[in-house]
Amino acid sequence: MPARPLPALSLAALLFAFLPAALHAQAATPPNDSIQADRELVRHAAADNLLEVQLGQLAQRRATNSTVQKFGRNMVLDHQKLERQWTDLAAKHGMRFKPSLSSVQQGQLTRLERAGRPEFDREYMITMIKGHTKDAADLKGAVDSARSEPVRKMAAYELPIVQDHLRNARVAGKEVGVDSTAVARSHIADNK
Repeated sequence: MPARPLPALSLAALLFAFLPAALHAQAATPPNDSIQADRELVRHAAADNLLEVQLGQLAQRRATNSTVQKFGRNMVLDHQKLERQWTDLAAKHGMRFKPSLSSVQQGQLTRLERAGRPEFDREYMITMIKGHTKDAADLKGAVDSARSEPVRKMAAYELPIVQDHLRNARVAGKEVGVDSTAVARSHIADNK
């Protein structure tokens, strides 16, 4: 027996029944040009910068080596600016939040706060080399994979700054006896 066509009214009723669900599904996914599509990346970048500021402030107070103190001061200045740029970008696009440290980041800060004064400089520079190596890789990934153009541009802006920090961290680390090649190998091993 051949299939009978549905009356036009029944077909229209079916389409209208599914339309609200389709519209809701579309509204739940932010458009690619919205930084909402990259909200976790934005929050993470702001938190990383906040950590660098707090660790830099700690280095200014606790470091015994003047190069390490100066490095810490530069971290505070540069990363305060970057943190502000990430949060301003978010606010401009309707995403307001206050950056905060993750439990892992808080653990890093606490570990360095508890480090004895003689070993603080080395521990801080090891943390800076590992952190800036990871941040450079994360930013490179964001430049390549962020879904929104403003986030890609901000990541591309921050990447050379972080790469410069990594070079400077290696120099300062060498001054206090840190072998940046060994740190890089341990960082790779830590991330496997």
